[in-house]
Amino acid sequence: MSVVLKDFIEAEGLEPGDRLPPERDLALKLGLPRTALRRMLASLEKEGRLIRHVGRGTFIAGSGVSSAALRRTPSSAGDTLRTYPAEVFEARLIIEPKIAALAALRATRQEIDEMQKSIDRGSAAESLAEFEKWDAVFHRIIVAAARNGLLASLYEGIHAVRTGNLWGKMKEHSLTPERMQAYIAKHQTILDAINDRDSREAERKMYDHIVEARANILGPVT
Repeated sequence: MSVVLKDFIEAEGLEPGDRLPPERDLALKLGLPRTALRRMLASLEKEGRLIRHVGRGTFIAGSGVSSAALRRTPSSAGDTLRTYPAEVFEARLIIEPKIAALAALRATRQEIDEMQKSIDRGSAAESLAEFEKWDAVFHRIIVAAARNGLLASLYEGIHAVRTGNLWGKMKEHSLTPERMQAYIAKHQTILDAINDRDSREAERKMYDHIVEARANILGPVT
């Protein structure tokens, strides 16, 4: 599990002397129980990658780290946390099931056919990149089919985060051929509900799909 924290450090471009976010915030952003995060921090400290100081925080270790660097007060800009996977999943669970429900009422036959095409292409994908491409296409067609410009704008914000380095690394670590096929199967159940104009079922299936993806990437919610 320490790979999640290592990916965070790499994606954020943190260098020796930089301070990690407070433990509580970091656990929330990464969607990890604080006990699991503490084990990761302890493991990386044992490896010499981190330096932990009571009352000051946890810092990236390195040959160039000085006592002065560890005592410095991070700027407010440096302390500002961007959006991370746990927040993305919270947002997705709020808006995407409702988007699927609207799509079930408003999707055109052409859009439904395009959704099926994206599922078929994703199922036949021979690489992670190709699978990710068609996975994104499927979800974006559903968003377009909902016919709600504001929701579409909100979704684009989510999509932008999902294309970031941290998300990509976590997704890559979590995806297996079996999970990719499981996602394809979930997509098919969502499409079947949309095709049947069953908005409640489309909403429920999309919610279940996102919960499964969250568990695969972040681990079970505790």
